[in-house]
Amino acid sequence: MDRSEIGHIIKEARLAKKMTQSQVVGDFITRNMLSQIESGTAVPSIKTLEYLSKKLDISIHLLTPEERRLSITENEGDSVPLRKAKELYRSGDYRTAAATVKKLLNPENLFYDEACAVYTMSCIAHAKEIGTPASEISSYAKEAMFYADKGFYSCREWKVEACCLVESAQSSGNEKD
Repeated sequence: MDRSEIGHIIKEARLAKKMTQSQVVGDFITRNMLSQIESGTAVPSIKTLEYLSKKLDISIHLLTPEERRLSITENEGDSVPLRKAKELYRSGDYRTAAATVKKLLNPENLFYDEACAVYTMSCIAHAKEIGTPASEISSYAKEAMFYADKGFYSCREWKVEACCLVESAQSSGNEKD
């Protein structure tokens, strides 16, 4: 893998997390060095790659030659289900959106953070749909509670909303017994 490819991966991961170069570098490297790495004019050390992979929540394997070939094959297509899930969510098909994006909920996945957010929003929206059975509301809301605080886009409000949906489903289920 050449240095421009490494730089491109790092830059894409940083932009996906909506972070500035200054936010990424901290006290470990300079912003100028990160700029050079991203543009492919500097070759980062293994220690720098380890730091950046942790800071950007990406697998170090994506930045190393041996395993890069295997990982990219798996991850190249990952944006397709994510885009499809977003389209399904926008069209109001929340249940299918959740099912579509669920396979991306692996912390090693390059799109994990965004997948958690789309999955959480889809689960909450489906749980709120009129006609959804109480058991399904509870199941989807519990999934939303779990993933609401995962990844970069974690959201306390989603967790609270999901918790309220679980309580509502449980109380409506108890009233029918």
